[in-house]
Amino acid sequence: MNTKVIQRSALKGILEEHSRRGEKIVFTNGCFDILHVGHLRYLEQARALGDLLVVGINTDESVRRMKGPERPFVPEEERAEMLAGLECVDYVTFFSEPTPIETIEELKPHIHAKGGDYQISQIPEARVVESYGGRVAILPLVPGKSTTGLINHVRTLGKETSNVCRRAVGVIPARLASARLPGKPLLPIAGKPMIQWVYQQARKSKGLSQVIVATPDKEIARCVESFGGAAAMTSPNHRSGTDRVAEVARTVEADIFVNIQGDEPLLDPSAIDALVAAMSDPDVTMASLMAPALPGEETDPAVVKVVVDKKGFALYFSRSVIPYAQNPGAPPMKHIGVYAYRRNFLLTLGAKNPTPLETAESLEQLRVLETGGSIRMVQVQNSPAGVDTPEDLSRVREIMEKMHGVRS
Repeated sequence: MNTKVIQRSALKGILEEHSRRGEKIVFTNGCFDILHVGHLRYLEQARALGDLLVVGINTDESVRRMKGPERPFVPEEERAEMLAGLECVDYVTFFSEPTPIETIEELKPHIHAKGGDYQISQIPEARVVESYGGRVAILPLVPGKSTTGLINHVRTLGKETSNVCRRAVGVIPARLASARLPGKPLLPIAGKPMIQWVYQQARKSKGLSQVIVATPDKEIARCVESFGGAAAMTSPNHRSGTDRVAEVARTVEADIFVNIQGDEPLLDPSAIDALVAAMSDPDVTMASLMAPALPGEETDPAVVKVVVDKKGFALYFSRSVIPYAQNPGAPPMKHIGVYAYRRNFLLTLGAKNPTPLETAESLEQLRVLETGGSIRMVQVQNSPAGVDTPEDLSRVREIMEKMHGVRS
């Protein structure tokens, strides 16, 4: 093993000595799976910010949790050796958590370099770096040189270049902060935390190759990892779950991302399958679910209604009664907040500002319609019972205790 490759515990003392000599330490991280010229140029830019560069790389197990069972292509020891062979790299170390927050807390580099079109608020490590007086430096992407682009190109070689979905990843945004039900993802239901039930239901979907919980909270990440799930640490400053899913999409290679609500432990996996199947249509960039509204729900502002055109694309969403039943007919359709997006569409959507109708109705999906996008609606028979209030929690607990014969 190259002498530049050092375990984190030993590296801490080495960096402290460099700091005492007045040298400025730069830290950056990544999986560095397929090492290419874009990495080299980025690392050279990072090294130029200080006196020495430390590169943290995800362990093999960490890469698998984030990017799926087929990754990494190159084992961690070989990735470390290749990085250590670069003149601009001074030290290489491993970390097993999804993001290097704990590594940064221990090593305390003067500068944390991050490559991409991020805002500081979107970087989960930023708060830690700033807490001890360090700074975050965002370096521009090297045009035309990205691992994601390279891998997607390789995947298409020898295949038909259609828009048929080849890989779909489910992402469950989850956070402890909740005005009506604090700590909601970790609340026990029938012997398990709610987030575990949601994760396990999503994993039953035949259309998803991977499921990831996206969270700003270490407690949730530890809980997910304790039952064998995959978690990704995300920024605490996101305005919505969509923004949290978009952060995951920046680093995970997939054609389709499915945003799964973290408070619906009774979600039917076949509904996710139907949503992913809808994305096989090349004209569909985003899809969601709907079901017939139950009696009384059409007037409940907490239940979102949707009207669609003859091709099944959404015309409008509202908390009000739509359509107004001047003449009796089929029951109105209730929107179910599970979404599927093509990756590029999701990243573009996350960069757009809230729109007037979105703000008026407090419905994020209206941003898509107001900015000229479309949402293909997929009808299912029933909507899952979500958990928004203590009353909802009691009702769902009762249902699941009867189903599984276990007390909460």
